[in-house]
Amino acid sequence: MNKSPLLFLIVSSVISFQVKAAGCIDDAVGFCARPDSYILTLKKLELCTGAPNTSVYDVTCNDAVTVGTGSLEFDVTSVLPAKAIATFASTRGLPIGTTFTHIKPTLSREIKLKGSVPVSSGGVTYTCHTDSNAGLNGASKYERVPAGKMTGSPTLASYYFSTSSGGLSQNAANLFKLCLSTDCTSTYTWSTYNVALPVTEEGFFGISVEDVTSSDEEFSILYALSKPYTVSEVAPKINMAFGTSMSLNAIDYNNGASCAITPYHVKVQITITD
Repeated sequence: MNKSPLLFLIVSSVISFQVKAAGCIDDAVGFCARPDSYILTLKKLELCTGAPNTSVYDVTCNDAVTVGTGSLEFDVTSVLPAKAIATFASTRGLPIGTTFTHIKPTLSREIKLKGSVPVSSGGVTYTCHTDSNAGLNGASKYERVPAGKMTGSPTLASYYFSTSSGGLSQNAANLFKLCLSTDCTSTYTWSTYNVALPVTEEGFFGISVEDVTSSDEEFSILYALSKPYTVSEVAPKINMAFGTSMSLNAIDYNNGASCAITPYHVKVQITITD
């Protein structure tokens, strides 16, 4: 299996300032926390008989069978996501005798988040909250990281996933920036901004993620089933369990001068049973 880098790999072009993001693989490392709300929108769900997995960005699904399409919004911090997904995905009519090994959800890049992240940087300790009032100053929602707020309480706000194999394009026409103020009139520009799936041996974050551009509205992640499933005459059940203990990510700018919030991947375990 190919290994991917951590979720955030940031190379700074401004040496005089410090920008710190999480390298979260467990609760104790990086600026991560469990969100109060983490709302995904599922657009499509496919089963696969195999996956080439030639790179961490290869989401090829062999002999794909679609079991659900539409637009299902659900909160993975709730106790109800499994019930919601069951109404979205139908396993009736799957080809008997076929063995499926992988599953491929396609998701909206918009993630609705609410929560707070404790941050400690350069001797400064504070809490970064999600902020529904954070704006982008007219920029593309896929090219900005909205500012968080360091006072008050968290509010539900929209954020957007970015994934890139070589760093999002950094040129005059398309700069990926960190908002340093609520209205995003003050920004910080990375020289490169690479985002990929984090590495865990269990594969709970998936084995590959789609490489998106600054205009793609959806992305796919490929997961290995907990064990292969061979279709019988009984319509199977797709069980999806979610872990959110580190799925809210804070980025610190210059040791507490400002902060930003981004979504971190949730852990997912997928099992198919009769």
